[in-house]
Amino acid sequence: MDIDREVKELSLDNYLWGSLREDVSVKVGISAQDGVLCVRFHVSERELRRMVWEPNGKVWTDSCVEVFVMNPLSQEYSNLEFSASGAFLAAHGAGRKDRVRYSDQERSAITDAVEILQNDNRRSRWTLEARIDLVKLGIIPSAPHEIAFNLYKCGDGLQRPHFLSLFDIPLEKPDFHRPEFFGKAVIH
Repeated sequence: MDIDREVKELSLDNYLWGSLREDVSVKVGISAQDGVLCVRFHVSERELRRMVWEPNGKVWTDSCVEVFVMNPLSQEYSNLEFSASGAFLAAHGAGRKDRVRYSDQERSAITDAVEILQNDNRRSRWTLEARIDLVKLGIIPSAPHEIAFNLYKCGDGLQRPHFLSLFDIPLEKPDFHRPEFFGKAVIH
């Protein structure tokens, strides 16, 4: 897949670990220019949770969307996790246990914007747009460059937790920190 200026429309169609289609659906628009990855999530879900407000907090417990990305020539991957509150977690490392948080200066290479479109007792709809400068973060040296990545939606703290991904993760228990299941693309 080439990720360039033209927005590609994708769906998170892998409902993992008991997740139900009636609880959540996610469409994604993805594009890139000069090594800046732009990902716009369109989320419709049964419950909206926005309790985490601090940077690098436990955003995965909220209504959360995530971008995991790596340079295939590296052993490290980055996990960028965004709450519907607007707070985000940004870290990198070679495995789940040895995550290193990005500094405030490095976090400035990541921006996000949230819009709540509907939030009532029937349904919640919201969008999150993340712009991630992969060059400034040191993930790729320049564009164009190949990346490995996956996109996720979760909500560990919801009444009925759910887990969705772009590329399947054929495991028995929830674990997004699995770069061996990332898909490949060329970023422009």
